[in-house]
Amino acid sequence: MQPGQRRWLCGLACLAVAAAVAGGLSASTPEPRVQRLTEAVLTDHTQPGAPTKTVSLPDAWEHTAPSRDGRASYRIALPDDALATEQPALFLRRVGNVFRVQFNGEPVLSVGELRRPLPNYGQEPHLLRLPRHLVRATDNELVIDVIGEPRREAGLSSVWVGPAAGLEPMYEWAMNLQVRGAWVLTSTSATLGALALLVAWRTRQMVYGWFGLGNLIWAWRVSALHLHDPGPWAAVLHWMFELSYSLFVACMGMFLLMLVQRDSPTARRWIAAFVAAALTLSLANAWFNLPVLRTMHLLMALVVTVVTASFLGRHALAQHSRTGWLLLAAALTGGVFGLRDWITFRVLRDYEAYTWTRYAILALMLVMVWQLVEDYARSLAAQREATRRLQAALEAKERELERIYLERRDSDRQQAVAAERDRLLRDMHDGLGGRLVSAIALVQQMPAPTGEATALQELRMALDDCLTELRITLDSLESEQHSLGESLAEMRFRLEPSLRAAGIRLVWNVHDDALEARLPAGHTLQILRIVREAFTNIIKHAQATVVWLTLAREGETLRITVLDNGMVQRAGTGQPGPLSLQGGKRGMANMQRRASLLGGEVEVGPHPEGWCVDLRFPVPLPCDAAVSPALGGAVV
Repeated sequence: MQPGQRRWLCGLACLAVAAAVAGGLSASTPEPRVQRLTEAVLTDHTQPGAPTKTVSLPDAWEHTAPSRDGRASYRIALPDDALATEQPALFLRRVGNVFRVQFNGEPVLSVGELRRPLPNYGQEPHLLRLPRHLVRATDNELVIDVIGEPRREAGLSSVWVGPAAGLEPMYEWAMNLQVRGAWVLTSTSATLGALALLVAWRTRQMVYGWFGLGNLIWAWRVSALHLHDPGPWAAVLHWMFELSYSLFVACMGMFLLMLVQRDSPTARRWIAAFVAAALTLSLANAWFNLPVLRTMHLLMALVVTVVTASFLGRHALAQHSRTGWLLLAAALTGGVFGLRDWITFRVLRDYEAYTWTRYAILALMLVMVWQLVEDYARSLAAQREATRRLQAALEAKERELERIYLERRDSDRQQAVAAERDRLLRDMHDGLGGRLVSAIALVQQMPAPTGEATALQELRMALDDCLTELRITLDSLESEQHSLGESLAEMRFRLEPSLRAAGIRLVWNVHDDALEARLPAGHTLQILRIVREAFTNIIKHAQATVVWLTLAREGETLRITVLDNGMVQRAGTGQPGPLSLQGGKRGMANMQRRASLLGGEVEVGPHPEGWCVDLRFPVPLPCDAAVSPALGGAVV
């Protein structure tokens, strides 16, 4: 490497080292810190000749000069070290109504027009970047001219000075809390208030109406703070703004009390009295401009909030419900925030502080959303229960219709069967019955041939038996249902001539509890045929003089006995006993078969009094008695 090149490289290295050292020194120089200025020299231009005086910042005109109407200048000495930065800046949390700022004798900021009534910019923070060329080495001075009106919350907060990078986060936080958050809160309150009023209108529940009205009042109150130019209605709007807080507390008190069903007439009267007192105090303050009246007004609203919270606390302790505890939490939140603001603004008179009360409504919104969810859940549960009941009622109606259909079908079937049975009965009566009667008449008129009188007599008796059997069958199958006692009486009437002809006396013994037993027509026919078989056997073979027929009821069982004294009669004459049944074993089998169709049993045999046929069968249920089963065929 040439000597010249080495010299160039050494020179470049030295320059690099020098730059690094210079950079390190500059980096090690600390950035000036943000400083808060809390003293100023005040010149009140509304009182000519008034001496200047040193005041502490923040300075709220409502408390220090309630009647001041015009301009007041605040002269503030700025610390030199706070301005020793690349971009010095000022941060004002609150100032207004309108104001002008001069830095070292040069105007640097003008906010608001000088016309009556004055616009109001006192609710917005301001960040002012100071021109670097105006910064002096020493003796930097700031003059803020504040122009305000009575009852318009004019004044000046503390002044923060320092690098813009350190003041910008403070400014953004203040903008989010005081301006952007206020507009979000306004839109949310207005939307939820309109929704609550709509729900109240549709459901006719005033609890939602009070909540909706309170939200709309609160939305207007928050937005009114940022209304820069109220026009000629400034005084009226300020009075409405002061009264709106009490109206909001009254509406929310009614909402909370109605939600827990504690809105008694007494509570309503107390809330009405509170609104009347608030109206009186706000009008008096608007007329006399006395801060103590507004302090009393806000304290009264705070007391109402605390009393409402106590009611909700008692309800929550008594009911142990989540809704009650949530309402208590919302009321306590409002009470705590209100107490903090009252102490801050009315006792400490802190002009630069921001209100917390405006955000207490978020807790009430949460309560409202919870209540809507609860109502929706209850409505959904009620709808499901109504659907379940409707489904159950529909199923019950379907079952009833099905039952009615089956009953109607069975009734139609029974009517059809009855009609067909009536037709068959008429045909048997007019056809077979008529032929039997004609045959009997012919036999009676026929002269008996020699040696055949006995055969003719037996033919006549056989025809009579056929006619009697036909009559019994027709009586038992009539469509009009008769009791068992009536059917037996009909058979007695049919058999009386035959019994008298045979010299047999009938003893009728029917118990009252069995007399009205009603049986299906098929059952009645089987019973009559068993009894008829027994009587036929007695008339033809028993040679009896007395027969006893007994009908009795033993619990759920009916018992019919036919007892004759024929066996006893023959025992006295030494004659052998007759066959117990016509046809022997065949007759017994027919009786047993008929008894089994009835679900019962029959016993035939000797008795101390003679010969007995004993039939027992269960009493059918009413539903079974209503239907006539097709029992059996004839027994030969």
